[in-house]
Amino acid sequence: MKYLFIITGVAYGHITREEAIISRLKKLDKKAEITIAGYGTSYSYFKKKYKVLKLNPMFFPDESNRVKFFSTLIRNYKIFLNWIINFKLIKEFISNDKPNAVVSDWEPFAMFLKECKYLIWNYKPRYAKARNILVFLEKITIEFGYFISKIFRKRMILPSLNKEESSGNFIYTSLIVRSTPDEINELNKYKDCIIVMIGGSNFGSDLADKVESISGNFDERFIFFNHKCKNRNCIGYRKFKDNYLGYLKSCKAVISLGGYSGISESIFFKKPNLAFPIKNWTEQMAVVEEFKDYIEIGDIEISEEYLKIKIKEFLINIPKIKKKLNSLRLLSNGADEIARIIYKEAGVISR
Repeated sequence: MKYLFIITGVAYGHITREEAIISRLKKLDKKAEITIAGYGTSYSYFKKKYKVLKLNPMFFPDESNRVKFFSTLIRNYKIFLNWIINFKLIKEFISNDKPNAVVSDWEPFAMFLKECKYLIWNYKPRYAKARNILVFLEKITIEFGYFISKIFRKRMILPSLNKEESSGNFIYTSLIVRSTPDEINELNKYKDCIIVMIGGSNFGSDLADKVESISGNFDERFIFFNHKCKNRNCIGYRKFKDNYLGYLKSCKAVISLGGYSGISESIFFKKPNLAFPIKNWTEQMAVVEEFKDYIEIGDIEISEEYLKIKIKEFLINIPKIKKKLNSLRLLSNGADEIARIIYKEAGVISR
């Protein structure tokens, strides 16, 4: 059967979780034909793996440590025109290729596609706190999208640590990971390192620079992704690595931003995480609120002096955090659940 995945091109979290779902889907459907519609990171990541449709982008300025709401609005002055163009492109593809199932990850225009039955998001309104007017405006904007989705009878698939009971148009699943720990081999060369994962945007660049600068104060090895460095205490990779989970399984702990996928993977692998959510990004602020009992949270705009103190405290607390993580029930992979939902939907349509 044929499947179309529409994936936002901002950062890597959306890419990795959809890749996890696709890999599970291909096990269910040996003849699955996958097409990706995306831009930015999603287009670049998938173009050598699958047939890819290039969409007009939505811009997310990431030159600092915080989301700038009005700057984002200005950069996206053509967003509605781009949505219309993308909508027509997808409709033409659907008309010609006739996919059996269409799924979207965080692309708003997909709400209006009749053929797109499922939206895979992770934002949960009850965890979002409007701490200032900009965050309040973001919260209203996202939740208006949820309201529109309900009107158009879209099913919202929400990975969740607590896996709440599904109701209305919300379907809760377990956390999504590309592979479970028992499917991954450790990388002995990187045993007990500290991973610094800042995602696929530039939001965490300043944080990575600070960690690199103070790394000499610790008797630890720091492994950076999306940040090139090499000195006595750290090694960095400019790009994301496909075998990242091997590093994750081998490491002692993780320093990350507040992205849902990155934190989900660290929790699934029972690795203590010190998370620095991007300022004024209501999604990431809601994420750390959801996971707060199992992670430590820092201020992304922290000075080097206080970052050094924060990391020292985090390293001391690792045994305590590890104990909490080990108390979690046995986790199942939400990618399997979602793949089954999509496969069933495709089968119904094909008949």
